[in-house]
Amino acid sequence: MTEQVSVAVQNATLDQAETTVGTSPVLQIRTGSPPANCAAADTGTLLCQMTLPSDWMSNAAAGVKAKLGTWSGTASAGGVAGHYRLKDSTATTTHRQGTIKQNVVIATSALTAATGNVLTFAATTGVAVGDMVNGTGILVNTKVLAFTGTTVTLSVASSAGVASAANITFTGDMAIDNSTIANTQPVTVTTYQITHGMP
Repeated sequence: MTEQVSVAVQNATLDQAETTVGTSPVLQIRTGSPPANCAAADTGTLLCQMTLPSDWMSNAAAGVKAKLGTWSGTASAGGVAGHYRLKDSTATTTHRQGTIKQNVVIATSALTAATGNVLTFAATTGVAVGDMVNGTGILVNTKVLAFTGTTVTLSVASSAGVASAANITFTGDMAIDNSTIANTQPVTVTTYQITHGMP
C-alpha cells in the first residue's frame, strides 16, 4: 500500500518548501532542457532573471500551493524558453527547476471513452512529452506520455472520458505569456503551482 498523509500534513509540507527557499527568490528562465538535477550547473542561455515578491507563494490549501503576486521581468537575451531554475535570493542555490512554456490550448476532434488515455486532435502542434494536461475529464497531475501528429497519450486514464470539441490545455511545469522571447521583452509567469507528492 502506498503511504498516505492528511491534507494538513500536505499543506504543511508545501508551506515549509517556500520557507526553505526563502523570501524574494530569484527565478531564471533559460533555453533548452533542465539540467540533470538542482545541484547540477546551469545550462542553456539565460533569457530572463527576475526577483519574485517577498511572499511569492499562496498558503497551501487542499494539497496545492500556487504563485502569489506578479512574477515578471525583462529579457536580457532572445531565444525559446525551455526550462526555469528557482534559486535563493542570492541566485546561488537552485531549489526547484522544471520545464517552462506558453500554454497550448487545443480542442479534441473525437470522443475519448471512459477509462481511455488517448486523446485525438486535428493536430498536436505545440505539445511535448512531459507537458501537464488540464481540461474537463482530465485527472489532476496528468502528463503527456507520448504524442503523434493527431493523438496524445496520457499518463493517467480519464475515468469519465473526454468529449469531442473539449478544450485541452498543455503546459510546462511553469507557464509564461510567450515562449519565444526577444531581448528586452517583458516576460510574465502566468501559472505556477506545486502539488503535494509531485517533484
